[in-house]
Amino acid sequence: MTDWSSNNRACTTLWSTFYSMQQLSTNFDDSGDLAMNTLTYFNTLGSPDLRKQQAMIIADQLDHIFRIGRGAKYEANVDRTKAMNSMVKILIDEKKLLKDLAQTIDDSYKFWGESTLLNQ
Repeated sequence: MTDWSSNNRACTTLWSTFYSMQQLSTNFDDSGDLAMNTLTYFNTLGSPDLRKQQAMIIADQLDHIFRIGRGAKYEANVDRTKAMNSMVKILIDEKKLLKDLAQTIDDSYKFWGESTLLNQ
């Protein structure tokens, strides 16, 4: 697990994106330990199918923002389907934390300026 760190682009990009999307309102340092069920999109009363549909919408938005808005590329052996499925798996699990989602994102995307050495 990657530590929740301001030195990790997956963490900072996820936080700033979710902050802009009004999915969270906490500062960066306090956000890594937020559970998925505390984020705005997560409907605790919704059915599992509805929750999955909402997670797919969020994952789609994140993928577009990361790739088009932030210039990220998929990591080797990762495509859109794999990246989306990895994010949805975390987004639907109410016990997973934001730092777990950041780890999945870090494993799926190479962000602009991210050194290859950091991923080894």
